[in-house]
Amino acid sequence: MFTLIKQTELYAPTYIGKKDVLLTGERIVKIDDDITITGVDVSIVDGRNTYCVPGLIDRHVHITGGGGEGGFSTSTPEVQLSSLVQNGITTVVGLLGTNDLARSAKSLLAKAKSLKEEGMNAYALTGGYGYPPTTITGEIRDDILFIDEVLGLKLAIEDHRSSYVTTEELKRMAAHVRVASMLAKKPGFIHLHMGNGKGLYESIYQVLEETDLPIQLFSPTHINRNERLLEASVEFAKRGGLIDVTSNINLVKENEVYTPAKAISYLLERGVDLNKITVSSDANGSLPVFNEEGQLTGLGVAGFEPNIETLKELVHQEGLPLEKALLPFTVNPAKGLGLYPNRGQLHEKAYADLVLLDSEFAIRDVFINGTAFMQNGQLLRKGTFEHSMVVQSLI
Repeated sequence: MFTLIKQTELYAPTYIGKKDVLLTGERIVKIDDDITITGVDVSIVDGRNTYCVPGLIDRHVHITGGGGEGGFSTSTPEVQLSSLVQNGITTVVGLLGTNDLARSAKSLLAKAKSLKEEGMNAYALTGGYGYPPTTITGEIRDDILFIDEVLGLKLAIEDHRSSYVTTEELKRMAAHVRVASMLAKKPGFIHLHMGNGKGLYESIYQVLEETDLPIQLFSPTHINRNERLLEASVEFAKRGGLIDVTSNINLVKENEVYTPAKAISYLLERGVDLNKITVSSDANGSLPVFNEEGQLTGLGVAGFEPNIETLKELVHQEGLPLEKALLPFTVNPAKGLGLYPNRGQLHEKAYADLVLLDSEFAIRDVFINGTAFMQNGQLLRKGTFEHSMVVQSLI
């Protein structure tokens, strides 16, 4: 079965021009000005008045749910396949949040495998907020080395909910991630939840100073959480680290609201290389509000929609060309996760993970590994139990 997308404006994410794109199996097999195919079964997709872009890679999602800071009833639900597809996400990385006691690394891996069975590209991180880290096999090294879906370690620092690991403990975990990743041919990284703590990057810099571990091993997220952290992240990125902006966070700086897009502009204006920035949603995680005494005063749930809204704002309000604005959602996370060049960009022989946007950046079509999951704004595929609560035969 062939799928031929006709006359779309192709952003790979570099702008290629108005092209035809031919898909078969899981791959893109041909990109040209005008492709004609006869004698075989082919599905024609009218790509006129659309932008064809790589599928979004969301590297921070609570696929098994998050939250729980206000009791058992405040735990957020699991992610459904359609929520990802409708927001243009073709690759997702799941992780645990504050409650890594009731939710386990094993259930996280099971959910990632479930999403894969439903057609999504899904991965996971071992660990969470607790120390020693919650793992699948009992060892960080074994999780990364022997489980394909596990790409790295999640750890929380500088947060009142974290485990306040010592520098020596951080060194040991980093070394374990480093070696296991080398053996598994994975990039290997510690995805660091950054809280509001006063230490900022001090513990990481101390580890880097006292060891020969590379800065690329540490990948902080939520760096737009507060003004001090955003400012400190400029130096971290300039040293070569990959920093992750959360699309569900709006920062108030000097009485001005800094949206995620504006936070990215702030980083760029201060000399941060755009290639060192990624954007993720933190979707299905809780959005807790604490007062000065540390008491929970409010709780929300993060959604996926802010990702595409941030992309739109980067282009329309911040003046970034689309081919540049796409990098933190596509190429940059693909490189950080070790999925590049077969994912994160569109070229012949790459996996056919792509999204068609209309002129207003609304998501029209979504293809994952060459299969249409959404066309003309209508979902074609949903998760196993999204169709109905009636028990279905899977045979």
